Amino acid sequence: MIKADDYTISFTALEIGEHLFDFKVNKSLFESFENEDVLDLNIDLRIKLIKEERILTFNFDFDGVVNVLCDRCLDPLDFEIEGNKNLFVKFGEEYLEEVVKDDDIMIIPNSEHEINLAHYIYELILLQLPIKCIHPEGMCNEDMIERINNVEPVVEETIDPRWAELQKIKFD
Repeated sequence: MIKADDYTISFTALEIGEHLFDFKVNKSLFESFENEDVLDLNIDLRIKLIKEERILTFNFDFDGVVNVLCDRCLDPLDFEIEGNKNLFVKFGEEYLEEVVKDDDIMIIPNSEHEINLAHYIYELILLQLPIKCIHPEGMCNEDMIERINNVEPVVEETIDPRWAELQKIKFD
């Protein structure tokens, strides 16, 4: 079982230059953040770290499948995701995160010797999912769609007659 701590990279012992790291991201990362919306996932993540004197550049390249529930019929649904993103890590006095023109910048204390990328990876994957996760047209569970369409409409409550009189007022 992979935990959030498994995405920690110790950079002090690395020489200046390019370094490659491969990770398999699965459901256990999302469980460590107590996310129950993602049922399962299998993501191949490749991180290229370019270490320079005062800056670390992480290039995240990922692809795989995320399994979630369909927002329409509640059946499991697979989403294929892929992409890449850069994270620039600078050294300073204290922790700070900022975004400048689509680039993520993180400032970590000078005393740090390693960086845990679990939360960044978690957010990176979540941001690849659409706001509304639904099956393509005609692929939803027909039984569930029929149930939704046959739900009785909510009966409106009777309005207090004093308020009913106010609805008759018309404004120009």
